[in-house]
Amino acid sequence: MSSSNSISRVLVLDDNPSLREDLALPIEAASLTPVLAKGPLGTLTEFLERTTGVDAAISDYQLAPGNYASFDGAELVSAWYQRNFPAVLCTSFNKSNAPQFRALRRWIPIIMSPHELYPDSLVHGLQLVKDELGGQFAPARKPWRALVRFVEFDEETNTANAKVPGWADEVVAMRSKDLPAGLLSALRLAFTHGDEFRCFATANLGAESNEELYLTSWTGYVSA
Repeated sequence: MSSSNSISRVLVLDDNPSLREDLALPIEAASLTPVLAKGPLGTLTEFLERTTGVDAAISDYQLAPGNYASFDGAELVSAWYQRNFPAVLCTSFNKSNAPQFRALRRWIPIIMSPHELYPDSLVHGLQLVKDELGGQFAPARKPWRALVRFVEFDEETNTANAKVPGWADEVVAMRSKDLPAGLLSALRLAFTHGDEFRCFATANLGAESNEELYLTSWTGYVSA
């Protein structure tokens, strides 16, 4: 099968050496060359500077075990995206884990489980990331300015739930610790007084599911 244009060498990251080799199999089957990243990887900044000689990457989410890395795969893939480098996040986490990815999902176009990882799906996923980096967004990923109405906020339980009227009527769960300090301050004041709180964010209003919806670049609020 033919590979994605200009992608030949794919970096593979997993804290478990055996699983790194497992991830390499669909890469080889796609006529691409896997490059296994052996640890320790050091800090995120250090590793980003050392990412050379490869065209793309696939990373597991949990990288910290065994001192393999001091960062997780979501942080890494989103940082690569912002450096115009295509990467796919591979994780078996399910829908209940969506809040922990919400703040970074703007820069993580593709999240797939190991069970979804095949030569075709990998090549297709990397091409979608490359297209997005080139400004060609799929309808489900295109960013829009969106109104956000918070319906629940509790810093003690790390809870910040909201509704995005331009997307759907269902509740969108976030982690309060992922929100900007100024927004947290404004939320805290509003909920202390029992007031409704609304602001704006950048969101992919074409998202087909709750876990694919991202919210970032918050505006339209005044911090307390």
